[in-house]
Amino acid sequence: MSASLRRRGLDERSISSYETNTISLNGGGRSDDDKYLKRKKIYKSLDFFPKVERDYTVKTEHGGLVSVVGYVVISILVLSEVISWISHNRSTVDNVVVDTSTNKKMQVNLNVTFPALACVDLHVDVMDVAGDSQLDIEDTLVKRRLNLKGIPLEGESSVERANRAKVEQDEKKRLEHEKKHPGYCGPCYGSKDVGECCQTCEDVISAYKTKRWNSDILLGVAEQCVREGRSERKPKKMTKGEGCNLSGYMLVNRVAGNFHIAMGEGVERDGRHIHQFLPEDAINFNASHVIHYLSFGPKLNKNIFSSTSGSDHLNVLDGVSKYTTEDNGGTGVFQYFIKIVPTIYKDSPKATKPTFETNRFFFTDRYRPLLKHLVDDEHYEMGKRKSDEKNWGFGVNKVAGANAGGNKDHHHHHIQNSILPGVFFVYEIYPFAVEISPNRVSFTHLVIRLMALVGGVYTIMSWADSFLYNREKQKMTRS
Repeated sequence: MSASLRRRGLDERSISSYETNTISLNGGGRSDDDKYLKRKKIYKSLDFFPKVERDYTVKTEHGGLVSVVGYVVISILVLSEVISWISHNRSTVDNVVVDTSTNKKMQVNLNVTFPALACVDLHVDVMDVAGDSQLDIEDTLVKRRLNLKGIPLEGESSVERANRAKVEQDEKKRLEHEKKHPGYCGPCYGSKDVGECCQTCEDVISAYKTKRWNSDILLGVAEQCVREGRSERKPKKMTKGEGCNLSGYMLVNRVAGNFHIAMGEGVERDGRHIHQFLPEDAINFNASHVIHYLSFGPKLNKNIFSSTSGSDHLNVLDGVSKYTTEDNGGTGVFQYFIKIVPTIYKDSPKATKPTFETNRFFFTDRYRPLLKHLVDDEHYEMGKRKSDEKNWGFGVNKVAGANAGGNKDHHHHHIQNSILPGVFFVYEIYPFAVEISPNRVSFTHLVIRLMALVGGVYTIMSWADSFLYNREKQKMTRS
């Protein structure tokens, strides 16, 4: 140790001698020397890195073990911190704001297959709480006829525009509100000679009865009957042996409402929405359906953000299938109660303009059968199509035939509920919107955390090493 102290003293004298020679060589005056020495003292006083000569350090075996443990801990913590930083940058931040976009239209995109419902019997109606309604939507929806195996039918008629009856309904409304001019002479539709007039619907019917012609068709054709509100059209019977795929979109108001595919053709009469159908034919309206796609608003492009919170849950009804069987009532009404949440995607939380706007939703559903068993409860399980089943849902007619013949089996306990068979989507829009933006964690934040992590582990390992070293010295002293 004395040799080391002598060597350290020589080193310090050499350094001071070097500094003195340097000052003299620079030719500095006394004042310059004083300033230089003062600066050195200030710098030395600010030094919080104390130096220890290597000759005064001691390396121990337990110190090496503590160092290895420290390296492993630091590596694991650094790796987990980097992974956490990456995952935070891939996550999103959600903020709730008031939705003020009620004056805009909302686009509803759908693709639904009815495996046992003919296209001519499929009508789409939309109603909302604002009083607006759209009957027999046909301009933006396309029907594709299918056979019972789900294969599209060939030919020009395999693709049909949905519900052309809206044009006829508009023409009826025009005639109902049209006022007759003073010189009006209504046509008699061939039942009288040229020049003779039929002023009222009753006149046309009487003229037809005189000729012994069928006057039933006049109610839906004669303008006098249409004007007088007597244009009752007899509902058609259900078409069997076909299915239908419905695809396209609808534009609806951003208020609560519903759109439905129900039995019969929908009409408005005295401010009410009515479906015209034959009640005895209700059992043949097979409401089985498969929802391939349903969304409220534009489809989200997953490339907008590297990861979007809840992007996989935008269209929660996709892939839902419901089949009716004899066990669950033959047919019935399916109701989907949908809660729509307007969703706005932004590039950053501080962005003023949205990058993308759409709607997310969640739902609950309910099924009510047409035929209810007297001893059953209100719970009905949805059936699935059997692989060997060739006919879709029309086997319930066999039940009626068996009952009529007096066959005493369990089917005679069924009663018919007062429901409209079909599929109803009842939606409600929340008054707030959710803003989603990517989470941004800066790289400097990661560096600061890594520095704190390494420094903390180093300090703790130093404490552990000091504890073990002092404990070992105490043992040596006692021995």
